[in-house]
Formats: sequence, structure tokens, C-alpha cells
Amino acid sequence: MSVNEDIREQRKKLKGQGFKAKWDYFWEYYKIHTLVGVCALILLVMLIHDISNNKPYGFYAAAINSAASGAQDILEKEFTDYSGIDTTNQLCYIDTTLVYNLDLIDEVTIATSQKIMATMAASDLDVMIADDKLFTHYANQESFLDLRTVLSEDELKGLEDRLFYVDQGYLDYLNSDEYQNYVSTGEFDPANEYAVMADKYNKDFTMPNTDPAKMQSPVPVGIRVDDSKALSESGAYANATPFAGIIINTTRPDISVSFLHFLLGE
Repeated sequence: MSVNEDIREQRKKLKGQGFKAKWDYFWEYYKIHTLVGVCALILLVMLIHDISNNKPYGFYAAAINSAASGAQDILEKEFTDYSGIDTTNQLCYIDTTLVYNLDLIDEVTIATSQKIMATMAASDLDVMIADDKLFTHYANQESFLDLRTVLSEDELKGLEDRLFYVDQGYLDYLNSDEYQNYVSTGEFDPANEYAVMADKYNKDFTMPNTDPAKMQSPVPVGIRVDDSKALSESGAYANATPFAGIIINTTRPDISVSFLHFLLGE
């Protein structure tokens, strides 16, 4: 059997199976390609700025699944004016071209995933905006900063009905030896609510709980910005509910907070 025939046969077997099975298949066949691609992309990101621009980022946001690639120029100009970033010395970059389909691991999704990984690894990315499903995906990979570290109690109270939470207990489970054993064997403790939650997510993409009242240790990591004037006027997220969060390893927390205020129209 040829390589192409083998791949087609494997894809037939995966039809109707959950995310974990599809991901395991992808990782088995494309692991080396993905790792090489991520490393190459990190180098490319660094080269672009060292050679092409020779200007550091003053701010970098990724607006994924915005469905409005043309919104980039509008948002960059408006936020530059709002924040006072000196674009003669720094770049204000808001990428609205990224597409990530959680239901289909195709070349576009892989490229977006690699770009996000590369920009985070290089500490370039400051803020991510994404639809609720994708934001949940990244939030449960510990991608976002605890907003309690950058916003005051009064600010958080004013945003109470907009906040997006993750359960620190669930994140701790994902980093545990118990979860690694589950990844290897597929076996888990049905009495462990986090184990059940992770299994459901891996099998059929049932998203982890986002209700803070049902969490053992809720952590605010995102803000719902579905009525953002800046986004609506740019045409972004017209048919989605977007959330914005600050990347956990940002080197520019102050300008990142300013961007959240910009999105909120403050």
C-alpha cells in the first residue's frame, strides 16, 4: 500500500471520532513537520523585524476568526491614535487575518496555531481576541494573564458581567501526572470531575465549564467585547461573541490594558 493510500485509509477510520483521536493521528504523521515549522516560524518572525523593519513592537494583538481581514488598518490607526504609540519608532500590529477552525485540523488552522505559538514563544504577542469557543480553548492552555494582576478591584467589579473565567483546579489537573497517564492510556477516574471534563473535551470538544459559580478556584482571564464600538465599526466579529485576554508572558502589560479599555470604549 502506498503512503497516500495509507493516509486515506487512516482518515476513513477517523471519520466520526473525537478531537483526541484526530489530534493523535495528526501528531503521529506530522509531528516532525510541525516542530520544524514552529522553529522556522520563530526564526522568520525574528528575521522580519531585525531585517525588514528594524522596529520593535509597541503593541501586537491577534484577532482570530474576526471574519474581517480588512479591519486591521482601521483598528491599528484608531488604537495608535488612542494610545499615542509612536509608530516612527515602534510597530502597532493588530492581525485580523488569522483563521482557526477547531472542528477541522487543516493547513490554515495549523499555520495559525504555529504562528500563535511562535509569537508567544518570542514574547511578541500582547493580546488575543477570539470567538468564545476558541478563547475557551486557549484559556485552558494557560495562555492568558490573571486580570486581577493588572486591573483594580473596582475595575473588575465594573466588568463583573463581562468576565471570562477558567478554573485553576482544572488547569492544575491538566498539568498533573494523572492527566499525562490519561493521555498515554485513555484511562481516567470517573469520580474526578476534572478528568471527566478533560475526557469530554478530547472526545467530542465539549467545552470545559466557564461558570465561575461552579468552579473551585475561578480566575478571570478574559473580557467579553461583543458590543465594542471599535470592533463593530471595523466589521470584525459581526456574527460572533468575541472575548479579549492579555497573553500571559506579555512584556507590555500597560499598553495591553490600554487596548482592553479601547475595546470597551473607555
